[in-house]
Amino acid sequence: MKLTLYALLAATAMHGCAAVAIGEHLRMVVQEVGGVFANLEIHAPIPLSAIREGDGKNHTLNNIIRDVSEEDDILDIKYADIDPEQPKRSTPVHINALAYVKERIDTATANIKVKWGFITLLNRNYDLCKELKDNLNKTCPVEEGPIELSIDIDVPGFVPPGWFHLEATAWRDSDEKQLGRILADVHF
Repeated sequence: MKLTLYALLAATAMHGCAAVAIGEHLRMVVQEVGGVFANLEIHAPIPLSAIREGDGKNHTLNNIIRDVSEEDDILDIKYADIDPEQPKRSTPVHINALAYVKERIDTATANIKVKWGFITLLNRNYDLCKELKDNLNKTCPVEEGPIELSIDIDVPGFVPPGWFHLEATAWRDSDEKQLGRILADVHF
């Protein structure tokens, strides 16, 4: 769940990609990343029957996000639905996701990288438990089981044209075991 949470959070950072061209907007990108959780809801538990069987790892979740996790990673991301399927400038985007946590997570960190073409706009580590507490009033640990994520993102109109690439990798702090890894590509 946390990888999905931060991968989707990082996707919102892509909408601030004009920051490279306009120095002032870079600060706005970083500030927005911290405020994304205002529209985030997490639901648990989900009945096991709701989880799609056979999806496995290393699969496309939608036309933007790919789960490129390893088989032994702690998270199994079952789906991530985006509405509209292709984000556009000045248009809100709604994302629903479901993941299964295979092992207890006491604390975790995620690294989020966002590139606009060859230019790195964001390369930052996030304390996932701190973000959950600060923005959702939720606390770690996260126990084994299914968890659903729902997030709304406002894509601003000033996003420049081009391809944006997101890479999000998360790991459990105690043993550095990978939670999962997601890649996303979106064109504006």
